[in-house]
Amino acid sequence: MIHYFDNAATTPVRPEAVQAAVEAMTQGWGNPSSRYALGTQAAEAVKNHRAQVAAGLGCRPEELFFTSCGTEGDNWAIQGAVELGRRTGKHIITTAYEHAAVLEPCRALERQGYEVTYLQPDRAGNISLDDLEGALRPDTVLVSMMLVNNELGTVLPVAQTAKLVHQKTKALVHCDAVQGFLKVPCSAKSLGADFVTISAHKIGGPKGVGALFAGGRAKVPQPLLYGGGQEAGTRPGTEATAQVAGFARAVQ
Repeated sequence: MIHYFDNAATTPVRPEAVQAAVEAMTQGWGNPSSRYALGTQAAEAVKNHRAQVAAGLGCRPEELFFTSCGTEGDNWAIQGAVELGRRTGKHIITTAYEHAAVLEPCRALERQGYEVTYLQPDRAGNISLDDLEGALRPDTVLVSMMLVNNELGTVLPVAQTAKLVHQKTKALVHCDAVQGFLKVPCSAKSLGADFVTISAHKIGGPKGVGALFAGGRAKVPQPLLYGGGQEAGTRPGTEATAQVAGFARAVQ
């Protein structure tokens, strides 16, 4: 018998989520971009699933964009933020113990001439708001802070951070909420971040699907890829209807 305790890495897929995914693959397998009945039925299902996931995050469905995973959401938010802030400056603030999905894009931007300030946690994993305020500059374009650290379990002061950043600068705030979504009390509104990343496989949903909230100052994220008009023109590619269905059922 296996006793599994590593839910920070992934979670077993709930039977209800498996059933929803199977139904989408065997019954609702139409392309949501198709104009005939099978496609429009799939499009309506994706619309309903978006509303269900948005309800879990406490945002409007039109503010939620499906992704392939948390890593894509983090990269999308970071790239989108620096693009939106290109006239403001080239300074980014994050924490030294973010997930690699945040740290590696930041390091890539450093190679392109951006300056990144990495806030250091204390021994308990806490991040100082005084350190954050001291790091803010007129040319800061993005502050990225996770909600729950995946190794220590520390809950970070995202809401206070967003309030401070928005008061002091024009910067956008991104929160990697993958480890905290539906585990600690939070919503897009209470966090106050412009971008929030979530993932299905941390809450009993399938791998291969996540979502990015874009609101506040962010509005609509800049596309990472170009192609068809899916996800309101922001993320081309045929929707992963089965994964999305499993995600929505897991949220419910």
